[in-house]
Amino acid sequence: MYGLVAGMTLFVLLVAGVHLVVRAEYERLERDQRIQAERYAAGLVVRLESEIKSDVFLVNGLLAHVNAMQGHLNESVIGGLRALYHHGRHIRNIGVAPGNRIAYVYPLSGNESVLGLYYPDLPSQWPAVKAAMERRETTMAGPLDLRQGGTGLISRTPVFLEDGNYWGMISLVLDVGDLFRTAGIAPEVDGFALALRGRDGLAEKGEVFLGDPALFRSDPVLLKISVPGGQWQLAIRPLHGWSVSSPLLRLIEGVGLMVAVILAVAVYGYHRGRTIIAAKERRLRSFLETTRDGVIVIDEKGIVREFNPAAESLFGYTRGEVVGGSVNRLMNADDAAHHDEYMTRPNKAPHLMAGGREVLGRRKDGSTFSVEVSVGLAEDQDGRIHVGIVRDITERKAFERRLMELATTDGLTGALNRRAFIETAENAFRLARRYQRPMAVLMIDADHFKSVNDTHGHHVGDLVLKQLSALCRDTLRTTDTFGRLGGEEFMALLPETDLDHARDVAERLTETIRRSRIEIGDGRSLTYTVSIGLAVALSGHPSLEALMHEADQNLYRAKSEGRDRVCG
Repeated sequence: MYGLVAGMTLFVLLVAGVHLVVRAEYERLERDQRIQAERYAAGLVVRLESEIKSDVFLVNGLLAHVNAMQGHLNESVIGGLRALYHHGRHIRNIGVAPGNRIAYVYPLSGNESVLGLYYPDLPSQWPAVKAAMERRETTMAGPLDLRQGGTGLISRTPVFLEDGNYWGMISLVLDVGDLFRTAGIAPEVDGFALALRGRDGLAEKGEVFLGDPALFRSDPVLLKISVPGGQWQLAIRPLHGWSVSSPLLRLIEGVGLMVAVILAVAVYGYHRGRTIIAAKERRLRSFLETTRDGVIVIDEKGIVREFNPAAESLFGYTRGEVVGGSVNRLMNADDAAHHDEYMTRPNKAPHLMAGGREVLGRRKDGSTFSVEVSVGLAEDQDGRIHVGIVRDITERKAFERRLMELATTDGLTGALNRRAFIETAENAFRLARRYQRPMAVLMIDADHFKSVNDTHGHHVGDLVLKQLSALCRDTLRTTDTFGRLGGEEFMALLPETDLDHARDVAERLTETIRRSRIEIGDGRSLTYTVSIGLAVALSGHPSLEALMHEADQNLYRAKSEGRDRVCG
């Protein structure tokens, strides 16, 4: 009896032990699978968000252009739309709708049907447009069927002028298929099943628009995807589910007495799990080696663990020079301090962090450049890791600066245009009034300019205007402001300048221009003169307009007294 009890006890203990070991192995493999799925999905989400934001962010340059033009657009805006279209990665078309009526679209071919559409008359689109207006922020609708054919995402950005009034809507239509292909997202990819839901940015409340809806009911890993004005939700799970099927493990669990088989199956299960993880890590390594964006992976202490070839090209370091060192060497001092502060925050749960932050990167040679960084926080077997996607946006920043320059300068002379000059002068006038400091304005007009155009042609007249502008800017101080008001009329603003000094500057300008010559071809040259009206801001000037009026009156007097002189 004792032997039977002992044997039964041993049998029960062995079966229970094998069962516990097998169950623990199943759970461990499932945890590993979930970690790998989460890491893989985090990379997809960061890439998808970066692709969307790289296109949507381009609208900021167009917003600046609309505000700079005070909402008065003309056909020249097509050039800006064309530039945005070619800078975008997935843009099908761009529409501009002043007063909610589509007036411009690029490219026009294939999109003629949308011109003239009035959003309030479109029941399928007006609610989304109205929501963007009320929220005063960019929203994204879709994926949805387009009037022009096909399926796309529509990003709508409301435009409010500097006075706060609503001007209209700028819309981008993104090619959904091209966007998902670039981000590497499909219903089945690398042994995973994927699904997306949250049409119109409604996250878990929205419809499923990619993959099998049943995937959301099969205990998947869920991640949020930030899109303008809302969120999507990504579900990921291995194609054949989380459970690891092993006939040997089931046999050992049933028999319970074959210790050798139990150990063999445990080793088999362990190595099988390691093989699965290694295969997924190889696929991850392939992604790191081939992606066009820089990928930098750091641990909780800010130590670099991965540095892909694209990052080597961006920063000029080799992988061996960076891995094992602090990521701070890749940032300027201010961004490094901000990064250190973030890394010390407690309770950072694994999730996808806000992306698209612009920072200054620092290359090996010490030079800096603008980059856009999107960061994901996940876990692997060694702890928490931060996956950063880095994109060089130097060309995009230069393009935005060029748009601003086009909006504020005169295309012929390079001087400030009338709107930009008046805006600068208004600010200077208010400061001079507030602190009771002197300020002068010079109204400058080319003498007999119409005669130059009539006698020598408009191309010579253009040469006169360009040289006049260059001479004025060379003669004036760097603190002075110079602009073209229109035609042959220019104005200079001289801060911290009283009447005597202003008259000295004006006389120096007339003398410099009087001595200048312009070669007009065939060995001929042309001389010309200017008349200048001078006015200095006094307590009696209630506004910049009054000051400019006085300078204009003095210019008229200089003209009537024989030209080539200064009055005021």
